This record gives sequence, C-alpha cells and structure tokens, in this order.
Amino acid sequence: MAFIRALKRTDGSVAYKVVWRDTDTKKQTSFTTDSETEADLIRRLLNANGQSFKLANKAVTEQRSQSPTVNTVIEGYLGDLTGIESATKRDYERMWKNHIYKTIGTKKIEFVDKAAVIKWFESIDRSPKTKKNVHAVLSSAFKWAIAERLMTENPAVGVSSPRGSMRPREAVFLTRDDVQLIVDEIGEYGLFIELLAGAGLRYNEATALRRRDFIQADADHLAVNISRAWKDTAHGYQIGSPKTRSSLRRVTLSVSLSTKMKTLLQTREYEQIVFTKPNGTYLRPGYFYTYNWEPALTHLLNTGAIFARPRIHDLRHTHASWLINAGVPLPVIQKRLGHSSISTTVDVYGHLATDADQRAADAL
Repeated sequence: MAFIRALKRTDGSVAYKVVWRDTDTKKQTSFTTDSETEADLIRRLLNANGQSFKLANKAVTEQRSQSPTVNTVIEGYLGDLTGIESATKRDYERMWKNHIYKTIGTKKIEFVDKAAVIKWFESIDRSPKTKKNVHAVLSSAFKWAIAERLMTENPAVGVSSPRGSMRPREAVFLTRDDVQLIVDEIGEYGLFIELLAGAGLRYNEATALRRRDFIQADADHLAVNISRAWKDTAHGYQIGSPKTRSSLRRVTLSVSLSTKMKTLLQTREYEQIVFTKPNGTYLRPGYFYTYNWEPALTHLLNTGAIFARPRIHDLRHTHASWLINAGVPLPVIQKRLGHSSISTTVDVYGHLATDADQRAADAL
C-alpha cells in the first residue's frame, strides 16, 4: 500500500513523499510534492489502482479533464430527444440510471474508448435483449455528442452480444381446449380471454374498447373497430392512438364469440369501456396478472391440466397459430393483427406455416 512520509527541509518547509512498490516496474518508487493534498490524492489513486503509477496518473489526468462525463452526455441527449412516446423516454432514463449512471457514466468521454465500452457491456448481468437495449441508449447518446462536436467517433459501435445469444422467450401456442380451461378457471374475465384469443388483440387495445366500438358486420357476426389503446404517459395511463397506423383496423369476430359479446354489450352504456376492474377503472395488466391470470394459471399447472405457462400476450400468438393452421394467408393475418409490415408477420409466425409449400403444390 502507498503511504506518505513528511520530510522537513533545512529551510523549515515540509515536503511530502509518496512511497509505493509499483506493480509495473516491480520496484519501490516515490514521488515528492510540496502539497499534502496532492500527495494524499496520489496515495489514494495508487491504492485504488493496484499501485500502478501509470493507471494512477491516468486517473489524475481524467479528473483534471474538462470534457463532460458520459452521464452529462446522456442527459443532454435525452433532453433533446423528441418524436417518441413519453413512456419510451422514461424507459431510456430507467436504463441509464440502472445500468450506466454509476459505472461508465462517471467517466469523462475523452477517456472512453472501445475497450472501456466492452468492459462495461460485459459487466451487465442481464438478458441479451436488455443489454442490447441499454447499449443502444449509450450508442445513441454518443452519436448525439458527435453531432454536438463533443466527440469525434463513437466507441460503442460494433459492441454487441455474440450471435446466437439473442434468444427471445419462445411463444406458447395454446390449443382451443387449453384456452377453454383458462376461460373456465379465470371466471368473471373468461369472455375477455376469449376475445384476446379469438380476435388477436393486444391487451391495451382490448381494455380500451367501448360498446360503441362493436358493430354488426352481418346477420351473424360482430366486428370490432380498433382505434384506441391505453398508453403509459408522463401523467399516468391514458387512452390514445394504438401502436402504429396499421393498428387502426376492423376485426370480425366468430359467430360464437359474437353471440357471447352481444349478451355482454347489452349491459354496457354506449360510451362505456367493456372490460374494467370491478370498480369500473382501467384493467391494468399488473392488476389483471396478479389477481386473475397468475392464480388461474398456477392452479391449472399444479393440477396438471396444462403443461406450459403462457403469458397473456401468448393469446395473441395463439390466435395467429389458429389462423395459420386453418390455412389463412399471412397477408390476411398481418392485417388482422395490425402488423405494419408483412415481414413482421413472417418473422414471428412464418415457421408455423410448415405445410404452406405442400398446399401451394396441391393448388397447382
């Protein structure tokens, strides 16, 4: 460990000698200064950097640098960021505070190189997807800094998880019997489950539906107009436009589901939201999961009635799988689900159409 030795000169003044065994040269080394404060700083930096004067000197240089820290850059980037949902911006801020702020965020940008970014990136103990998202925030902030002439290059470029590690959670595709078991188990929200599985709606679209959004498509079928969705905003959850322009759509319900929905809709006012908490307020996903979905799924799993634990969103995946199994073309499924691009539908569900080539051949 480095230590300080006070030396009294013949003229009565005092010098301060910092003594340590340098790990780079393997020799006892010293540094003398007239400032006790500077000597104490060097001692502390040496002890913090494994008795390496090279590293300690680099730390001193970084401390004296006038360049902004990574945290300052990210704060500026987020402050200038426009054109995104407030909830998305809060997600960026949360990733910054949780994974950047206390680590690479404290470094001056002048001293952040690719090696530093790699070391930081590898230290994040989260899923590959989360790491990718956090890295994107840092990289975007560096791009902003380059535009602001604070940096000349982006040291985060090219840093990523190894290929093959980005494995998303596999979707659970339910049979009609599985869905019916969940409907029966979940009780008062059984029809809500049937609507999610039978129409492929996103959760926040379904929970924003009013009676007026359901129309008579023909003598036997109801259709539902999707034009709203709940949003997590800076002022709390509010109803706004759905996810994308393609999400604005009309979805026709089956005859069976139409009949059940007609009965329920007779108990709702024209502008009333159809599916709510018992007190009539927004059926938040956290509430529904905790008090309805999770207890029902746990019981079904414990009794062996089902063998996989689906997420609520898997009801949307399930809807797509039923359509594919029925031979519905992917472009039709794309429009029904409200995907902005057919490539999204193909990427997510294309592997389920295993007999598509056979059907194509039989059609010739």
